[in-house]
Amino acid sequence: MSDAELARLDELSKAPNIGAMLAGSSGVRVIDLVLGDGPEPGAGQRVYAHYKIWADGFRSGPVADYSFQENRPYSWVLGTPTDRIPNGIDAGIMGMREGGWRRLVVPNAFDAGIRRINYGPTGRYVGAKAPYVLRPGATAFVDVILVDGGSGRCDSILRPAGMSEKDANKRRSLLCEYAEQVY
Repeated sequence: MSDAELARLDELSKAPNIGAMLAGSSGVRVIDLVLGDGPEPGAGQRVYAHYKIWADGFRSGPVADYSFQENRPYSWVLGTPTDRIPNGIDAGIMGMREGGWRRLVVPNAFDAGIRRINYGPTGRYVGAKAPYVLRPGATAFVDVILVDGGSGRCDSILRPAGMSEKDANKRRSLLCEYAEQVY
């Protein structure tokens, strides 16, 4: 995608009425920028996605959390929210297809807010005295790219059969492709 196409999609997603409100989701707005052509995962399936969360709008203000720093897509079981992918974001990913890029506007995304996230030699951590990037109850602006929505390509690289969960969590691959170096 060219820079001009990215800029156009970015501007379109900032319009106040763009996208669709997710039924029964307390005001979550879904904006599909790129429709994927891979599998559409259902609740209970493991998914892998790259995401970035902003506090003040898409590509605006401080970044509250993102998966790219870890050099691997974030993984969870769809329909089972986590501390990093709470209910509104998890629900907003339902209906995506692998390869899709979706933006979400999620009111009251994190009840406890998100403090400044630091990445150190031992991984991701949040300091207890760190300032808030996303205050409790604030709206989160989320970019999500669904890397593996059921094809299994990330499982085969990042969670190979017979490998312990601890060792699997050390594996890195941004796109879950064999052409990349997996380290």
